[in-house]
Amino acid sequence: MVAATALGAPAAHAHGSSSFECTGQENITYGGLGLSSEPTTVSVDGLYHCSDDSGWKATAPYHTEGTTPGTCLLFASNQSRETVRYSDGTKSVIEYKNGTSTRLLGVNRATLHGVVVAGRGKGSTAQKTIQTLPDGLPTDCALAGGIRHSTGFTHLSVGAA
Repeated sequence: MVAATALGAPAAHAHGSSSFECTGQENITYGGLGLSSEPTTVSVDGLYHCSDDSGWKATAPYHTEGTTPGTCLLFASNQSRETVRYSDGTKSVIEYKNGTSTRLLGVNRATLHGVVVAGRGKGSTAQKTIQTLPDGLPTDCALAGGIRHSTGFTHLSVGAA
């Protein structure tokens, strides 16, 4: 009985709450998002403000690396890995494997679907919604080099698997 309790405690602590929400803002850097559907790199740095129903609250800087096969006219699903470091010393690693995207009047809204593969919420599903505005002119999409940067407002939901 003592061994079972001792083995169970670290896992529960490492996972934290199985359901929480985060909102934030991020800076997105592309390897050159143009009219071609060739994959391009995506690097993201941002800051979440997170909470759950139990009263847990944390700020959380995060970094994401991935690729997107989309164009600047319509982003396709991206493949990425996000590491979130909470102010309470815990972290989550989320792998996004698919998503959808819509674009209206220059505003792109992407929804990514993934799984928490390590840390707080491990094994839980994750859904991230991002709304972005390019930091350049609409014609940057068609110019050599394409769009290189945008800013996004984001919402992350982590729920029980």
